[in-house]
Amino acid sequence: MKGILADAPIFWKGIVVIVCAFVLFIGSVYLLLSAVFGLRMGYLVLAVSFFGWMILLSLLWTLGQPKFLGVTGTLANLGPRGTEKHWQVYAAGSGQVTSSRFVVTAQYPNPPWHSPRAIEKPSVSSVSSAMQKYLVAQALDQFARQKQRVCPTLGPPQSNCVTLDPTTFIIQDVRFTSSNGTPVVGARSFFTLGGPEVTVFAYRDSGNVPVYSIGFLGMSIVAFLIHLPFLDRAERKRREFLTGGTAPPWYGPA
Repeated sequence: MKGILADAPIFWKGIVVIVCAFVLFIGSVYLLLSAVFGLRMGYLVLAVSFFGWMILLSLLWTLGQPKFLGVTGTLANLGPRGTEKHWQVYAAGSGQVTSSRFVVTAQYPNPPWHSPRAIEKPSVSSVSSAMQKYLVAQALDQFARQKQRVCPTLGPPQSNCVTLDPTTFIIQDVRFTSSNGTPVVGARSFFTLGGPEVTVFAYRDSGNVPVYSIGFLGMSIVAFLIHLPFLDRAERKRREFLTGGTAPPWYGPA
């Protein structure tokens, strides 16, 4: 088992770890509760407690903890994070490129496009990286259609395949502008092993960092409200069972 997990992709390792954590931590608690309350009652107690705890935890993820009465507090979005701010490629091609979303694309490289200013220079590396990853993905798709073999990223160099990684695409003539308040960037690129020059355009995507925290909060509230009435009804039936009937007659002290 250890050898299998060592060779498995990181995604599947994460799935195995999560399943094992649920079985170990939640399953052990359910085992104890079911021994005391029974299978159905134990499950309802566990579910209501778990989803109530998830509501509090996801609230901390979503809103953070404000400073209060000397408590330091925590920042928001410290839990599972969604899409970070990033440069998203929206158009690419050789020759003149147009876009109905950002009409300023057709004017590249002429004004209002401009060379990176002082505030934009730190973004050049992230822009180049995003464009190179996009071009690698497009090249992989094209080579797959042509039945051409691509060399694996890891391992010794081979002669019967094409070496393809982000550094094989050169990004140059990076220029910035904005369209309706959205930063837009354009650049020219070429493949070091040959091929036409490609013009690539990207915009600054604001991302959606709290999407998972909000999703956990919403699902936890819904699941809590679904299980709570069943727990209340099960508790009423259990109380009637334990306290039902009449007490035996009392004949005084023995």
